[in-house]
Amino acid sequence: MFYNNFDNVYGEDRYGMVGKTGDPFREECKLAISCYRCQEEPLIIAERNWMDTNNDDSQRYQIITVCEHCGAIDEFIVNDGREHKIGKLKHRKYQPTENDLIR
Repeated sequence: MFYNNFDNVYGEDRYGMVGKTGDPFREECKLAISCYRCQEEPLIIAERNWMDTNNDDSQRYQIITVCEHCGAIDEFIVNDGREHKIGKLKHRKYQPTENDLIR
């Protein structure tokens, strides 16, 4: 779980890592992306794991997703090398965007 402080600029993740909170991909959020195995929507963000710090001081995260229907697991990277660069889903080969979040 990622906790933001009052000004929503810096936060601390469950491992005590402090960094910018520039992306909206948080645990328990749903993505309007179909599963690579059963082709059903949505994918649920199950884990947000800190990986390391990029050269621009942004935090790189591994996002683990789970299909709500069949339980298939997929993953992608947020801030992949620099801030606001999102990697593709490992199995689905689709690059998620902030527009894919179900609000």
